[in-house]
Amino acid sequence: MNNDFNKTSLENSAINNFSHQDLSNLGLTNHEVNQRLKNQKQYKSINNDKSILSIIGNNLFTCLNLLLLFIVIVILKIRRYDQLFFLIVNSLNIIISIIQEIKIKKTLDKINLILPNNIKVVRNGHIIEILSSNLVLGDCLVLDLGNQIVADARVKYGVLEVNESFLTGESKSVLKKTGDILYSGSYIVSGSAYAEVIALDEDTYVSNLIKQAKKYQNIKTPLIKTFSALVKLIFFVTIPTTIILFFSYKSNFYNFSDDYLLGICGFMLGMTPSGLFLLMSMISILGFIRLFKRKAYMKDLLGIEMLSQINILCLDKTGTITDGKMSVQKVLNYFNDDVISLNVLMANFVQHFPNNNPTQQALYNYFNGYLNSNIIYKVRDLQSFSSIRKYSAIEFEELGTFLLGAPEFVLKQKNDIIDKDVLKYTNLGYRVLLLVRTNDILSNINNNTDYQVISLILLEDIIKNDAVETINYFKKLGIKIKIISGDSAFTTGFIAKRIGLIDSVSEKSINLTNFKSEQLLDISTKYDVFGRATPEQKQILISSLKNNNQKVAMIGDGVNDILAFKTADLSIAMASGSKAAQNVANLILINSKFNSLPVVFLEGRRLINNLEKNSIVFLTKTIFTFLLAWITIINNFFCKNLIFFPFTPLQLNFIDIFFIGIPSFFLSLEANYKPLNNFFISDVLKKSGIYGLLISVNYILILILYNGLPNTFQSNYQISYLLTLVTAFIFSNILFINCRPFNKFKLLLFSVIMSIFCLLVIMLIWQVPFIREIAAAIRYVMFTKTFDFFLLFMINLLILWRIKK
Repeated sequence: MNNDFNKTSLENSAINNFSHQDLSNLGLTNHEVNQRLKNQKQYKSINNDKSILSIIGNNLFTCLNLLLLFIVIVILKIRRYDQLFFLIVNSLNIIISIIQEIKIKKTLDKINLILPNNIKVVRNGHIIEILSSNLVLGDCLVLDLGNQIVADARVKYGVLEVNESFLTGESKSVLKKTGDILYSGSYIVSGSAYAEVIALDEDTYVSNLIKQAKKYQNIKTPLIKTFSALVKLIFFVTIPTTIILFFSYKSNFYNFSDDYLLGICGFMLGMTPSGLFLLMSMISILGFIRLFKRKAYMKDLLGIEMLSQINILCLDKTGTITDGKMSVQKVLNYFNDDVISLNVLMANFVQHFPNNNPTQQALYNYFNGYLNSNIIYKVRDLQSFSSIRKYSAIEFEELGTFLLGAPEFVLKQKNDIIDKDVLKYTNLGYRVLLLVRTNDILSNINNNTDYQVISLILLEDIIKNDAVETINYFKKLGIKIKIISGDSAFTTGFIAKRIGLIDSVSEKSINLTNFKSEQLLDISTKYDVFGRATPEQKQILISSLKNNNQKVAMIGDGVNDILAFKTADLSIAMASGSKAAQNVANLILINSKFNSLPVVFLEGRRLINNLEKNSIVFLTKTIFTFLLAWITIINNFFCKNLIFFPFTPLQLNFIDIFFIGIPSFFLSLEANYKPLNNFFISDVLKKSGIYGLLISVNYILILILYNGLPNTFQSNYQISYLLTLVTAFIFSNILFINCRPFNKFKLLLFSVIMSIFCLLVIMLIWQVPFIREIAAAIRYVMFTKTFDFFLLFMINLLILWRIKK
């Protein structure tokens, strides 16, 4: 087939002008290029500012870590190296955080929408090839079919059709003529032109998108915000309490100041919720693994919980609801001919045009099967589809000329035969193509040509099989669904109606062409379908929805979604889409299937529900630590018998690991998908406050029990170990509550923890060598003050029983 058949008359004219263009008035001279290079206006890449060293530094030098460093220094000074066991948990927290941030940084560094290559430019009146990195402002690009545009440019001569799908999300080609702007990153699909470079480097439109994408931003989930606020509060009260606790110590009463300092270290360590953050990281890792098995990749470990908090889910049409393809749904035949078969005719028609767009691909898929090797029509001339004409045409020998395209462009005048059907099916959301025939040769076709109507071909977007089911799932949960697309609101609205998202296209759909920012703020909640949305408009819509106290997720697959991704609370990309979008997104659906989202949603519920249950024990430790410190302070300032803080770092680690950490980790594996508690933090603080207060009351009662004994080093250790026993008993009861209703796994877990508790009791009651003296003293108190000890035990049992009820 002659290649000239693929050129329209307009394109032929443009190419003739293009090829005969006087180059002396185009482009730059070598002197001008050198001047611009000296001014550093050459092409360069965009780098992410955050280095690996700064990531490590930011994770190491936090207020919490500085507090822990102080504890380490004190312990090293008094040479109690056995008390440094807590460093394992905190080191794991730091390592996990650093690894995650470095992984995200490396992903962001990969973003590059412009591929380095050789390009043609006009310099010194001649066309030459240079590296794209050597471009300067004012260079004249020579553009042809298949070229990627490497800089923003303005067309000077020629006509182009450009694929800007990376910006619009739609695969439709865009016509560019003299004076129009070409955006870097787009591709030439037809035509040729000269274009002057008007922006390079960070000044290009696409580079601004990349800069937005590379702004380092960790996902801020409600849990992270809540616990971050708690950490700030804890740090705020820890420092002054530590100072007061230190000055409550009067050295003339003691000869064991090292143990007093160890108690202060125990207080500071007890105030830090390191175990809680480690638990959050560990169960998030397990959730990450579970999601990965279900073809969903979550970059931010704690981002798993965000989807379960979402109120509004914003979707891009192409690639999310539809797969970017079209299908022929119906063919209306207005012409009966015993000689010519419509299907065979169309089978011959589609053979001569490339399948480079969804419409052409749909026509080929539908009609190609009717091709008969015995009936091959010879082509005399043809014209490919053009954005100017809105139709393609082919001239067959002995059959005449056939045009296929948009009805209003194929037939300039009204036609009673088809107008009614065109209106009917257009209003039903179909894309309608008209096939007509004329006896005129292709080169003589004009506005006065008479046509014979052959058929209407009805096409529609292919909706993904899982889209309807998934959207209905989220609608049942009360999550609002909105579609933001680069396609027209009319087309997108009918797709939304097909899947049951809206009832009325006219009332719930709107095109955003020429809308200003302040207008978008007013309509963001009124409509559910937004068409012709630019990347900036998508971002403003997301921001507006968030300003209404909503949690917003954005699902997309193109570069045009990057700004919206950066603004949304959670960004979700399809693996079949743009690599740049994937690099920015928090969550990637590996199989590009929408129905993976409910799995993520349930995993978020599981994480939050299990954290709510288990964070009670971690915050209980922080609360009772704070209360015990103030009991110690008040006692030391106002009582004769001075005491030091009753827990050492090692004792707290013992409780933290065996009665808090290990049980919490295994309980977090439970499949817990119940609806979320809207009063999460208040309920957690209330319950942990009760348990913390109970342990503090026990401390006071134990101090009363020991009131008659001499104030010695040994008596302080006896108080400490007895309180450890009582605290372990209370946490065992909390575990019992958290395990209900019991199953085999929970029963085994509870039995193991209770065995550890019983072992601790035996170590204290019977004469285990390394605590023989302490055990003897405790037995003395238990047997000499039997009634008091029994009363203490019964009070705890009664309170815990009441809490269980």
